[in-house]
Amino acid sequence: MNFRPNPLLYGANDHFFSTFRLAIRMRETVDYDLLARSVEKVMVRYPYFCVIPVRDGEKLVLQQNKCPLPVFPDDRAVTLGSDESRGHLVSFGCLDKTVFIDVSHYLADGMGVEPLMKSLLFLYVSERYGTEGLETEQIRMPDGLIDDGEHAYPFPDKPIEAEGSDILPEAPEEVYGLDAEAFDREGLYAYHLHIPQKQMMAKASTSDGSPVSFLSVLLYRAIHRLDPGIDKPVVAHVQHQYRAALHAPLSHHSLVNYIPVVLAPRLNKWDVEKQNTVVRGQVILKGGNEADIASVNRLIEAFPSEASFADKREAMARYAENSTRGKSFGISYVGKLNWCGLERYVEDLHAYIGEKHTNNMLLVEVMTVGEDFSLTFMQSGRGEKYVTAFVDEVRELDIPISLVGEERYTLCDTELFR
Repeated sequence: MNFRPNPLLYGANDHFFSTFRLAIRMRETVDYDLLARSVEKVMVRYPYFCVIPVRDGEKLVLQQNKCPLPVFPDDRAVTLGSDESRGHLVSFGCLDKTVFIDVSHYLADGMGVEPLMKSLLFLYVSERYGTEGLETEQIRMPDGLIDDGEHAYPFPDKPIEAEGSDILPEAPEEVYGLDAEAFDREGLYAYHLHIPQKQMMAKASTSDGSPVSFLSVLLYRAIHRLDPGIDKPVVAHVQHQYRAALHAPLSHHSLVNYIPVVLAPRLNKWDVEKQNTVVRGQVILKGGNEADIASVNRLIEAFPSEASFADKREAMARYAENSTRGKSFGISYVGKLNWCGLERYVEDLHAYIGEKHTNNMLLVEVMTVGEDFSLTFMQSGRGEKYVTAFVDEVRELDIPISLVGEERYTLCDTELFR
């Protein structure tokens, strides 16, 4: 069985390996043998994750990969699609209390991997601790039916015709950039922060705020705290997705988009509630169906489907490079996670992203664990300048926030084909 890959897979190279890592910290040390058995069982339910990229003439296909999925007894980052991963675009591992899931972003996104993560944890937890308190009806079981909507190729072959489908939200030409001296340049670095959901949302709700809009405002205010004389717009790339526009709610494919939210220098004179209203309004307007369709159409038009393999690679690499421009920072929140009772055994969850080429990177991934928002504050190097200012902004609003960890991290590469 072959699957069509996301067109961006053609652009995978040494600069745009585009992978992400989920790190699930359990409350007790992980049993490696049990985890390996659980991975083997769970992938019966997710055959569209057991694939290998193969060149077929002038195109790529994802062929079914019969090799066992790699499960490592450590936190190593391997090259996905290579011999290290047995050709797979996903790998697993564990170290001490943490389970790791590494995935090519060309294969899936965070929302696409969420059901797999929950199924895996259910199998692991139920064998080790039993099923009491787990909501099994919300979890995809190995013997369950596979809905075609989970793996069907979601993109149309031609641009979608729709009213307003030529309207795309654009960022300004001049964008405020972060201080290059704020990072040590020695690799990707992450700070892990916890904020109680109840306290933060009580404050955000005064201006109909969402977690992503409110946190974007607080980071904007932190940047202005450090540099009061900013005369260029601060642009936040807010994570969004195409599932609604493409009518693909179950799709595992990577359907992530980013909305450019522009925060002009004059907004610094406003209070946090008004700033939040401005950001929330932009997210609603720029994340509407028309803008989503326009963005999907731009990707379809950028991909030369009948061209040579080399031309496809060049086009998608150029598209990926252009998509990274024009932002001051990025922030992603996919919504509150329903843990189905598994939260009794999970202490924390982090998502790591980043690219080798990115300079002065500042990305924030927001998850929900228990009663807290769990923030992974990622940078292109160690440096406390921005995270400290952000923490100060949060505390100034009488919202508790705690630093629960920090680390230098690595991500997997992606090999295009063997």
